[in-house]
Amino acid sequence: MQSVFQLAMLVPATIAVVVWMILALKYEEKFKEITSSIDSKEYYLSELFYIGFQIMEMVHFNMKSDSARKKIKLMGEVYGRKYAEYYFYVLTGGQITYIVTVVPVVFLLALLANNPTAMLLGLVIAGLFVWYLNESFKDKLTARRERLLSDFPQVLSKITLLVNSGMLLRDAWNLTAQQGNSVLFTEMQLTAHQLENGVPEMAAYQEFAERCGVKEIRKFSSMVIQGLGKGGSDLTAFLRDMSEEMWIEKKNLVKQKGEKANAKLLAPTVIIFIGILFMIMAPLLAGL
Repeated sequence: MQSVFQLAMLVPATIAVVVWMILALKYEEKFKEITSSIDSKEYYLSELFYIGFQIMEMVHFNMKSDSARKKIKLMGEVYGRKYAEYYFYVLTGGQITYIVTVVPVVFLLALLANNPTAMLLGLVIAGLFVWYLNESFKDKLTARRERLLSDFPQVLSKITLLVNSGMLLRDAWNLTAQQGNSVLFTEMQLTAHQLENGVPEMAAYQEFAERCGVKEIRKFSSMVIQGLGKGGSDLTAFLRDMSEEMWIEKKNLVKQKGEKANAKLLAPTVIIFIGILFMIMAPLLAGL
């Protein structure tokens, strides 16, 4: 005999399954060009993301909202402005797909098992999928910013040395930009290319800071722009002071990384210690 819970779950479970099947069978070809361009190693079940894309279209998802613009701006740091909207679209579609795909399965399992706990567990799993996509992007953003900060003191020292020797900032920038191929040097090379193509110096440095998205580089850009407006003496003094400040910042960053590494090692160490303690105590307890 069916329980009250099973009867209550029958309608939403049926609706959820039917909706998923309609979306899955009807709209695959419509978004095939987009889904085929998604990296399946980076996005699990990316071949089903067209389900989320169609739902976004149905609800008229606003890609221009404040929250969307903030996320797109952050994605521009990792993927570049040109592809930021594309990756935001993929991320959002993926999150919706995970929810819409897991929920029908959850409802069916809860219905068959006659267990409300199964439904709760499934909803948690759906939430974990959404969380995973967000955290995966945050990790990439954090790693990129750390790489930028790691190279910045060295770059700033080179620019300061060249400017102090009498070279114009523009020329010092171009020369320094060609001395590496990491993320920071790549961004500097793009700025150098903009300067060669006639982009005003202040605008190019401002855009450089926005692409990097690091507060220290934003401060550098802001002070450089002010220095260019006031004159060379102020700029030279600022570069020298900030170079010293960034070397101290780098030392602190290295120290913080070491502390984080130690914290990550602590948990496995505790687990191993408990295991050894259990192995020692088990025979003693068995003999009592």
